[in-house]
Amino acid sequence: MNVLFYPRRRAPQQKGGDFIALRETLRALEPRGVRGGISTDATLDLTPYDVVHLYSLGDPYSAIPFALNAQRQHKPIVTTPIYWRHDQWIDARLHPAPHRPEHSLAALAADEQARILRLIQVEEAIYTGAHRFVIQLASRVLALSEMEREILRTDFGARPEQLAVTFNGVAASFAQGNAERFLQAHHIPARDFVLCVARVDERKNTIGLIRAWNREPVPLVLVGRAPNPAYLEMCRAIAGAHVYFLGPLSPADVADAGAAARVHIMASWWEEQGMAALEAALAGCNVVMTQNGPGREYFGDACFTCDPADESSIHAALCAALNAPRQPALAARVRERFTWDAAADILVQVYAQASREQAASQTACTNEMVTLSKLLCELRALKMSDVVALERQTHEQQAWIRELERIAATKNGWRNHPAARWVRQWVKRNTN
Repeated sequence: MNVLFYPRRRAPQQKGGDFIALRETLRALEPRGVRGGISTDATLDLTPYDVVHLYSLGDPYSAIPFALNAQRQHKPIVTTPIYWRHDQWIDARLHPAPHRPEHSLAALAADEQARILRLIQVEEAIYTGAHRFVIQLASRVLALSEMEREILRTDFGARPEQLAVTFNGVAASFAQGNAERFLQAHHIPARDFVLCVARVDERKNTIGLIRAWNREPVPLVLVGRAPNPAYLEMCRAIAGAHVYFLGPLSPADVADAGAAARVHIMASWWEEQGMAALEAALAGCNVVMTQNGPGREYFGDACFTCDPADESSIHAALCAALNAPRQPALAARVRERFTWDAAADILVQVYAQASREQAASQTACTNEMVTLSKLLCELRALKMSDVVALERQTHEQQAWIRELERIAATKNGWRNHPAARWVRQWVKRNTN
């Protein structure tokens, strides 16, 4: 059987948890007779494939054309949405608290604040609308937990016969880290620290975690890329000397970090199920998870939970996890229950079922497409002021370039023009 995987459009470059899970899934499927390809081409000829698998609907602007391409070529669709509700995060952004500058719009004029707040609502509506649209087209829908399965059923109308659960897996190598090697390589003063392997960004609530732990002497070690430089600088500005920003690390280094840490935390505004938490649990860490996710389903009573909107809750959960004894049974639970082989066994059955069924008709999704079209039109109108500003800047730059080209046509005119003198001074300053 040949299966085409459509990930998020930028997933192959970003290499986040969803793309790592996709690659591990492909490895587990190959010995089971499933040949998988990966593409982000929404016009790809799908003739060689039996099934199209949309893996993560996190980017609605690619998920919709991917699904339409499969439907247009009469290919059955399987999707792993990787979804959790955003309610608490949306509320925090729409009603910014005074102590959360990352959500503040106070510096903007009233009309600009209103535009930004409406943008948040429209983009969320497009995000959930794309989920509803793809799920209506899909033959099978795969959740990462029983809790997610229930959300997909109640929020998007997924039918019981569509739904199955494939838990995330974890590589055994994360149980083989070297604590001393990590401490020496990264100059961490002592082991048994607090570790967070996640992007440094708003969704992961990095700044909330720093605020919650800033007065404690136990080191807080942050591992992960920072896609937004402004957010990273905001985090650095408030962080104490015991907060370490290590940036992205290799899987081997992450395994070493897990071996050295006492607790791993994901205080995100939501988590469908963080891969990093599974890796840390396998390494022997106690785990703290956001209340907005299936942490208890994966880790049982060994999981400490926190409210991402309440820094005292984050602090209390960290203290409880630090003071609790290490739990070898947790690592054993992860090792035995969460494997890519188990997920692949279910997928083979799902693909066989989907390949025997006729692809869904687009007419079943007409109402959802009308709603999405209206939202996209509103989104364009809301962003038009940004587009106009960019176009004006582009025209000014093009006019400046044409003027320089005209002046450069005569050697003497170019050398004596004020713009040329400015360019020479700029070059001199930046090459010294």
